[in-house]
Amino acid sequence: MSLATKQALVCWVAALALIIAALFAFVGAPGSPDGAGEAVGRVFANTAIAALICWVLARRKTPSWSWGRFALVYLALVVVLAVVANAGRAHAAEALAPDAISASQCASRSPTPHSAERGNTASDARPRFLPKIQPSRQRSVSI
Repeated sequence: MSLATKQALVCWVAALALIIAALFAFVGAPGSPDGAGEAVGRVFANTAIAALICWVLARRKTPSWSWGRFALVYLALVVVLAVVANAGRAHAAEALAPDAISASQCASRSPTPHSAERGNTASDARPRFLPKIQPSRQRSVSI
């Protein structure tokens, strides 16, 4: 096994263990097993992709990268990938309609509690938990 492979594996396992330990120590355990699985999965993927990219960059360099250089490049890649992933999640959250509600709020509501008061029947009442669909504003680009 080459030095770059050993460095990638050691950095990956160490970062995975440290980030998961810090996540559960500072944020606390998630409320559900699904939440814990998602958190561990995101950390696993982020650290693995960073290790793979770093290994690809370092595998054919002569002289071989030192442990310090490899660790610094790996750490920078982990941070960059985390920022990009969180920016994507934030952008996806902004795309929701302003009147959209969470699934837990949706489940706690009865189907049409006030429809009889407003004179609506079940057949003509639109469920209140569905977001309004906004038409997309696409720009045409001429070349």
